[in-house]
Parts: sequence; C-alpha cells; structure tokens
Amino acid sequence: MKKLIYILLAMYPLFFSSCEDYFEPEQTGLVEGDVFYKDLNNLRIGLNSIYNLMQSQQYQLSEIIFGEAMSDNSWNKQDVEVNEMGQLVNFQFNTENTYILQRYQINYQGINKANQVIRSAPYVDYRANGTSEKEIREVLGQAKLLRALFYFNLVKTYGGVSIQPEDIDLGNMVVPRSSLDEVYAYIEKDLREAILILRRGRYQLTEAGQIGVGGALGLLMKVLVYEASPGVKLTSVDKEQKWQEAREIGEFFIEGKDLTYNQILKFDENYPNESWESLAKRLVLDPSATKETVFAGQDVVSIHQLDEFDKIFRLEGEFSPESLIEINHYDYSGSGISTNESWPCGGSLINSLGGTSSTIAITPTSDLDNQFQNDPRRLFTITGRTINNYYKQEETSPQIGWFNYGNGMIFVKYYIFRSEGSTNGRNYRVMRYPEALLLFAEALNETGDSRKAVDYVNKIRQRARKLLDPDNPNSQYISIPAANFQDVAYAPYDVTRDAILKEKRIEMAGEFDRWFEIARLGILSERMAVVYRNAPVEQPSGKIRERGRYFRKGVNEIFPIPQEEISISNGVIEQNFGY
Repeated sequence: MKKLIYILLAMYPLFFSSCEDYFEPEQTGLVEGDVFYKDLNNLRIGLNSIYNLMQSQQYQLSEIIFGEAMSDNSWNKQDVEVNEMGQLVNFQFNTENTYILQRYQINYQGINKANQVIRSAPYVDYRANGTSEKEIREVLGQAKLLRALFYFNLVKTYGGVSIQPEDIDLGNMVVPRSSLDEVYAYIEKDLREAILILRRGRYQLTEAGQIGVGGALGLLMKVLVYEASPGVKLTSVDKEQKWQEAREIGEFFIEGKDLTYNQILKFDENYPNESWESLAKRLVLDPSATKETVFAGQDVVSIHQLDEFDKIFRLEGEFSPESLIEINHYDYSGSGISTNESWPCGGSLINSLGGTSSTIAITPTSDLDNQFQNDPRRLFTITGRTINNYYKQEETSPQIGWFNYGNGMIFVKYYIFRSEGSTNGRNYRVMRYPEALLLFAEALNETGDSRKAVDYVNKIRQRARKLLDPDNPNSQYISIPAANFQDVAYAPYDVTRDAILKEKRIEMAGEFDRWFEIARLGILSERMAVVYRNAPVEQPSGKIRERGRYFRKGVNEIFPIPQEEISISNGVIEQNFGY
C-alpha cells in the first residue's frame, strides 16, 4: 500500500469555500493565516491543503473536461446530450454553465490557500524547533509554483483575470480583471522566484509528491512558450524575446548552462520598485545571496531524465525521474475513510465509459489514432475493441473488457491492472520531462537551431523505440517492425515545427492538455472544423454529433467569466467579448 506522505492530514480542513465566499473579506483566511502559520509544522499544513485541493474531484475533473474532452483528441458521450456538459462541448453554453463556474472557483480557492502560505512564510521563526531557512524556502517555493499553476489554468481558460496577491487589502476584495499581459507577467514572476528557493533535487521515498526545482523550470518554459505563441494575444510582449527566454531556461535546465540569480529573475527589468534586500527577505534567501550569485546548471541538469514509456503510467512508474509535477493519491481501500481527496483522476477516462450516469466518457478520435501509425506508444496510450494480450497478462478477461468502447477506442494511460489496486491510488501526472524537452525543441527551432531541435525530438523517439527492443518483455505485444519507426530527419523550419508538434500530440495524448495546446497555436477554429467533419454517429444511440459546428472564431478561444462572479462584483469584473 502506498504511504501517505502529507503530514498531519486530519488537522487541516477538507472543505472548500465557494468562490462567492472567496470575495467576502471575513472568509479569506489571510488574517487567520498570519496567526495559524507561525511555525514550519503549520506552514506545511497550509501547503498540504493546496495539494489536497489538487487531489479533489472538482479540480481534476475540470482538467479532463477543459484539457481533453473539449479537444480534437476525443469524443464524449455527452456530445449528443442537451445537459450542461453537452452544451459545453458543443459551444452552446451560457455564462451560467456549472462547469465553467467550478473551474473558476477551484483555481481561485487554490490561489487563496497558496496566498496564506506565501504571506506567512517570511514570518516563521526558523530558529524554533530546529527549523532551517532552507525548509521554509522550499515550502514557500512550492506555494509560489502552485499559485502560478492556478493562474496559468485561469488565464488559459478565461483570458485576463483578477490578480489576488497575498498582501491584498481586506477592505478591497473585489479587484478588477488584469490584462492578459499582466497575468502572464505575474505567473512568470512567481515561477522565477520559485526557481531560486525550491529544492535542487527530487523528493523521494516518504517525501515524494512535493515539487522540486524541475517542476518550476518545466512550467516556466511552458508559460514562456505560451507567451510566444500566436494564439495568445498579448499586446506589449516581444514574442521573439519570449522564444529566446524559453531557450535560455531550457539551456539551463536541460543542457546545464549556468545562470545568475539576476538572469533567472530578470531582476533589473522586473523589480523597479523593490530592492534586492527586500526581495531576499521576502524569499527567505541565504544572507550571502546577491544578484550575481551563480546558479550552476550542473545542479539541475541531472535531476530529471526519460524513463521507460511502458512503465511511467503504471504503479511502478509513480514519482519516476521523468515526473516534474505529480499529485500523490492515496488508496483508502478498506480504511473506512470516505473523502474525495483521492479521486481517481485518470481512471475516470476508463471507468466513466461504462454506464450512463458519469459526467464524462471520452474516447479517442480516429484523427488521434491515425497519428500513431507505426508508433509503439499506441499500445500504452489508446486501444480498441480487440484487446491486446498485454492487457490479458493477469487474466483472460481483463478489466478493460468491462467498458463500453463507444466509438471503438479508449484511453489507457491510467488503466489499472488488478494487481495494482484501485484507481483511487493512481497518481495524477501534471507535467513530465518529455514535455520540457519538446518545449525546448520548439524554442530551439523558433530561434534558428532546427538541427538541435530535431535531436531533442529524436531523444524522445529513441526512448519509444526501446519498446520494440527484444529485451523488453512488452515488445512481444507490439507487431510494428523496428525498421518502420524511424528518427525524424533534419529539415527546414516549417517541417521541423510540424514534426515537433506531432511528436508532442502523440507523447502527451490523454494527459489533459490538448485543448490548450491547439488554442495557443491559434488553430482552434481549424481543428474544430475537422472535428465536425469527422464526427461519427454516437453508439449505441445512433444520435448525430455536431461538435465543432457551433464554434465561433474570435469568441470561443476563451470561455466566459462566470455570471455569478460578475454579479457578486457588481460589474467591477467585466465579461469577455462575445458573451
């Protein structure tokens, strides 16, 4: 049985306030937080409450719905329904849609929890009970990274949103929306600061599940690539500069090039109103740290690496060296404890296919399946009605046979063999090292180094090719000749870009990111047209799908601010165009 790593679990609340409560001063907890988080133990409890939120059904269901179910990777049994989920995936929703509201709420709840930790950390007495400044920094760094992740979720979904800093004036809780540029700058700042103070290594054994510096570096690269991409309509950002910055972080993280604290923070550019001394105190930095302190690339370059593709989503692959951000789940089977904190996130991709009462039931599209021609990763990503013997290793009638395949295929990255227990214990992978490699490849290609970009794509393909190695016991289940799975050839910019994006779609299929990927590329309208043209009849109902038909270019690239939030703010928070 997996170990529960989060300390004093029972001591922090399992209940989440509504977003309406969030805007009420007495519900923010900021004043209470100053009192509650006086020592490291309580500060950790505050951090654990953030992770607890990310384990919840509401958070992870939102990631599946908006990241995968809306995209060109999947069909949904709700495509032909008239309920709120059907309205959402068919772009016929209104501003009161429950799923749009819940996504907004859960991410602001995460921000509120992170704010309490960030606000308290500089005031924790590190001399008490043998506490070190390093321990405080690591907790603070995780809170800043997670706050950045919540804002990233929001800005990708709604555009510019209200920034709620940790030192918000309790008498002015309703804050107008910031611009897209301002929110991205805020996210960047949190991540750059987190890089300086997070653990320079991986958390393992009983500490596994916390996030080290690799998570911040990978997420910062992703944010920078989004800022540089054509689908993100920033007004005051030099997109070419963002590609250069993404490359710079990649050279540090992946190739081991040294950077100074000033280069990581962009301190001289981004902190006109704060002194180095003030920032050092706020981040609980070592007193000897200066702007010119060198962060050695060798301290981060070997932290993460590619692992075996056929194992990374199995139970044995949890907290792999490949994992940058991974949310721990605990299997309470037989414990008598009933909470929603270990909701089977990815397991729902499979489990929800049976029956008719589940919220979602997504199945891969033929368009996605076609990307896997002669690619051995298909067996461990999607499968069809013909059950491969790989899934019959433990029994002749595997669990996969229980499910309604709908359109002929299901996602299987989160498939559970019987010997692995229940889906409750399966961890949620938020970000993996291969994504960082592909983001780096994209930045290299955009900054004029297509050959090196191809080399990084081929690192991932070479890992996939090992699935065909006769020494791999799972190779017996794959009928693809090794000669049919080749490296990507060196090519001009456009061809290389297409190869990178295709590789990313294959590598990350079923990981709740595809909708936002095609949004940042600026091709949502084009891809939704493909979805509509290729929509199969829903089985077994025989109903006609029309998903993609009602997508409105220039409007549906982002979702509306929930009407409830606009009403609560008395119009201070304004609606997005077209809603």
